[in-house]
Amino acid sequence: MASLFQDISFALRQLTRHRIYALTAVVSMALGIGATAAVYSVLYGVLIDPYPYRDADRIAFITIQNKQGFGGDIPLTLSELGQLRKAKSIEDAFSQGDASMVATDGDLPQSVKVLEMTGNGLQFLDAPPLMGRVFTAAEAPAGVAPPPVAVISYPFWKTHFASSADVLGKVLLLNHQKYTVIGVTGPRFTWHDSEVYVPMPAGTDPKLRYQTLIRLRPGVSTDAAAGELTSFVQQVGHAEPALLPSDGYRIKVDTLNDWLLGQFKGTLIVLFVAVALLLLIGCGNVSILMLARGTARLQELATRIALGASRARIVKQLLTEAVIVSITGGALGMAFAYFAIRLITGLIPQYAIPHEVVITLNTPVLLFSTAVSVAIGILAGLSPALQFSSPQVSQMIQSAGSRSTTSRGARTRTALIVAQTALTVLMLAGAGAAMRNFLQAYAAQLGFDSHHVLWLHINLPEKSFPGWQERVNYYDALIEKIKSTPGVTDAAITGAGLPTYSEWRQPVQIIGRTLDSSRKSGVNMVGSEYFSVLGIPLLEGRLITREEVLRGANVAVISSTFAQRYFPGSDPIGRQILPAELAQVPSTLLHAPNLSQPYEVIGVVGDVRNDGLHRPIIPQAYLPSSIFASTGNDFLIRTTGNPSALLHAISTNIRALNQNQAVGMTYSLDEYLSMFVWSHERFIAVLFGVFSFVALGLAAIGLASVVAYSVEQRTREFGIRMALGAQQWNVLRLTLTSTARTTGAGLILGILLSVGLSDAVHRWTQSSLRDASVLAVIAGVFLVASAAACFLPARRATRIDPMVALRDS
Repeated sequence: MASLFQDISFALRQLTRHRIYALTAVVSMALGIGATAAVYSVLYGVLIDPYPYRDADRIAFITIQNKQGFGGDIPLTLSELGQLRKAKSIEDAFSQGDASMVATDGDLPQSVKVLEMTGNGLQFLDAPPLMGRVFTAAEAPAGVAPPPVAVISYPFWKTHFASSADVLGKVLLLNHQKYTVIGVTGPRFTWHDSEVYVPMPAGTDPKLRYQTLIRLRPGVSTDAAAGELTSFVQQVGHAEPALLPSDGYRIKVDTLNDWLLGQFKGTLIVLFVAVALLLLIGCGNVSILMLARGTARLQELATRIALGASRARIVKQLLTEAVIVSITGGALGMAFAYFAIRLITGLIPQYAIPHEVVITLNTPVLLFSTAVSVAIGILAGLSPALQFSSPQVSQMIQSAGSRSTTSRGARTRTALIVAQTALTVLMLAGAGAAMRNFLQAYAAQLGFDSHHVLWLHINLPEKSFPGWQERVNYYDALIEKIKSTPGVTDAAITGAGLPTYSEWRQPVQIIGRTLDSSRKSGVNMVGSEYFSVLGIPLLEGRLITREEVLRGANVAVISSTFAQRYFPGSDPIGRQILPAELAQVPSTLLHAPNLSQPYEVIGVVGDVRNDGLHRPIIPQAYLPSSIFASTGNDFLIRTTGNPSALLHAISTNIRALNQNQAVGMTYSLDEYLSMFVWSHERFIAVLFGVFSFVALGLAAIGLASVVAYSVEQRTREFGIRMALGAQQWNVLRLTLTSTARTTGAGLILGILLSVGLSDAVHRWTQSSLRDASVLAVIAGVFLVASAAACFLPARRATRIDPMVALRDS
C-alpha cells in the first residue's frame, strides 16, 4: 500500500511538472469517455430501462408483414381477444382504442386524447399510480357497463387540474358525460401519449376492432409465439379478409421496444459503435503521448533500473500515471457527457423513442464510466510501460544519451497511428455519408409547397352528425368557416395522411384489364382545394370540384407516376380504376353509398414525395374526401403569413360554428417536416459530424505528438545533416516523409473499412459509405488536417542549432 501511495504521489508530481502533456492526455480521455458515457446513457434509457411497466420486455404486438417487409399490428374484436387469451404462449392480453373526446368543464371546449381500455388494461401495465388507484377487470368486466371512472395522466393533472392535491373524486366532464377521477399516473407513465384512461364502454359494436397487446409467458420466444398464433391469425383473416395482404404475408411477434423503436434502435447502436471508435482514438492518443513522454524519461528510467528497480515496479509506476490521467479525464468527461446528453436528447426525433424514457447520468452510467476510465488507463499505458521498463540498461542509457535514430517501439507507434488514422477516416466517412444523406433529403423536390401551411386535426363531438350527408355538409361548413378567417387563403381536407408518406397503399384494379395484385397505389381522400393549398400542379384534365365532394362522386385524380406506369402511351382521362380495399371496408364505417363502384379518372397532377425522401415515388390516386366521412379528419390551411399565429383566430371561428367543436393536434407543415421527415437524417448527420470532428481533432493531436516524438529522437541526426549543409526544406521533407507514409497507410485502410462496412451501416442509417465523392472529400479533409497538425512540430526540426545538437548528444 505504501508503494502505491508513493507511485500516486510521484505520478502527480510528474504530471504537474509537464502540464501540456498532462492536459493533452486528459482532454483526449475526457472527450472519448464523455461521448461514450453520453451515448451509453441514451442506450441505457432507451434499450435497457425504457418503461415503468411490469415485465416490459415481454409485452408484445402480433404483427403481419407483407413480402416487402411492410405491415402493422393486427386489430382484434373483443370476442377474438377472449380466444387469444387461451393461447399457451400468452400470459395475458388487453385491447385499447383511441377515443378523442372534448372536455366541457372549462371556459372553452378542450380536445382530450382519451384511451379506452379493457378492464384489465392498467392492471396489465402494472405501473403504480402517483395518487389514488386504477380501475380493474373486476369492476369493469367485458360486456358489463363499467363505472364512469377515469385515471388521468401526470401532465393532464398539472395542466387541467393545476396539480391539485385533492383531485381524487373530482368530476371530469367528457363529451358531457361525468367521469370521477380515481387516480393520477406517475410522471413516466405516458402510455399511448394519452391524457385520460377510461374503461371500455359496454354495448359497442361487436365487429369493432381494437389494438391488442399481449404479454408472453416467461421463457417463450417471439418466434415460438408467432408459430403458435399463426392459425389464430388465419382465422381472424377469414372473418376480415382486408386485414391480410393478398399477395402473401408472415406473422411476427414484436416486443414493445422493437415495435416502437424500429430502425432507430439500429441507429443508436451504430452511434454507440462510433463513439467507441472515438474512445479508441483517445486511448491511442494517450499511448502516443506516453511514448513521447517516455523518450524524454529514458535516462531517468535507465537510472532507476540500474539502481535496482524491478521491471514490475517500473510498470506499476507508469500504469499508475496512465490510470490517473484516464480517471481525471473520466471525471472531466462526465461534465462533457452532461452537455452531450442535452445535445443528443434535443436532436432525437419526436416519437423515435418511447416518451417514458428517462435519459440521465444515473448510477449504472457512472459505474460504467468509472470502469471504462480505469480500463482505458491500463490499456493506454500498458504498451509504453512494458516498452520503457526493459531491463536492458546499457542500451537504454546509450539510447537516452545519443537520441539515436533507432526507435525502440517504432512498430508499436506506427501501428497506433495507422489504427488511429483508419478509425478517424471511418468516422469521417460515416459523418460525410450522413451529411450527404441529410442534404439530399432537405433539398429533395417534395412536389408541393410546405410554406405558410397549417395542419390541424379535428374530431367530431361524440354522437354528433350520425348520417353520412350530415357529416359531409358539416365538414364543408367547417372548411368555409376556416376560409373566412382573415389571413387564410385556402383550406382542404386530407383523409390519409400528409406528404411525404402515403398511409394507405393497396392494389388498384384498372377496369377493362386483367387483375394484377402487383399493380398498387397510394390512395388519399382529399377536399376540392387540396391541390391549390399544397401547390400541386394540374398536368392534364381537371380537378375534383366542391359539388363532387358534397355528393361523393366516383371520380379520381391520379399522379404523373400513376399515369406513366399504368397507362403508358395512352390517355388516362376517362379510364376507370377501383382501389381493391375500398370494397372491403368494414361496414361499421360510414361512407358514400356508391363506395365500391369504379372511379373515373378526371385529371393528372404532379408527383409528390409519398414513400419517404430516399425511395422512388409510388403511384398515387386522389378520391373525394367524402368517400369516408369519418369522425375525424386532417385539415390543411394555407395562410398569408405565419400559420401558427392564426391558430387562435381559426379555432375561434370554428367554435363560432359549433361551440362543442375542439381543435386537436396542430403543426405548421414546415414544422411537421422538420420534426417528422428530416429529423432522423438531421440527428445522424449532426451527431456523427460532431463526434467525427472531435475524432479528427484527437487524430491531429496524435499526429502532432508523433512528429514531435520523431523530432525529439532525431535531434542529433538533424544537427549532423544541417552541419553538413542540408537545407531547412530538406530537413522538413525528411521529417514529414515517414509520417506521410504512415498516415497514407491509415487513410487507405480507413477507406477500405468504410467500403467493407457500408452495407451494415446502410441497414440502420440509410447512408452509403461507398460514395466516391464523399470518400474523396473526407480524404482531402483528413490530409489537410494532418498536414496542418504535423507542420508546426516538424518546423521545429528546421530550427535545430547543429552545434547545440552535437554538444548535447
